[in-house]
This record gives sequence, structure tokens and C-alpha cells, in this order.
Amino acid sequence: MQYLVVIPRAENAASVALRKQDVEAEAEFVRQLYVDGIVRQIWLRAEGGACMISEADDEGRLQQLLSALPLVKSGYLAQPQISHLRAYSGFGPRSN
Repeated sequence: MQYLVVIPRAENAASVALRKQDVEAEAEFVRQLYVDGIVRQIWLRAEGGACMISEADDEGRLQQLLSALPLVKSGYLAQPQISHLRAYSGFGPRSN
């Protein structure tokens, strides 16, 4: 199943020290999720945080994985918001 994941910057992000090692650990974690086929595409959001298209068999497992992101654990990013995606029906056959 595919999911749209939005990971906003935490409300108190300005008070959280953003350390270089945390940023590097975050990048490595996401690279591994990409290699594992969980992250398909990812973008940084202009207002802070990130969004991605992810694939997983189970939404709960995806939430568990993404909650372990280093910048989520540090409190710089908020908990991921996960939305299940389904195919857009507007391009399919039309019924008469």
C-alpha cells in the first residue's frame, strides 16, 4: 500500500538544538528506508519538515519506523502524519 507522509517541524523546533550528527543520522536513516523500498520519493517542505510517498504492508509498522527518525526522536520534527493513498478513479472507464 502507498502512503502520503507529512512530517512537520515541531512547534518547539526553535528551542531544539539541531546538531550536525542528528542531521547526518537522519539522512542515513532515510537512505536505508529508500534502499528497503519504504521511501519512494521525498521532499523538503518550504515551511519546514518533509513529505514523502512511502510503501508498506502495514500502516502501524510504517508509523513505528518513521517515529524512529532521529529528528523525530530529538523533538525537532513532529510525529509523522500518515494518509493511505488509493488510485484516482477519474482516469478510469466512464459508466454510461
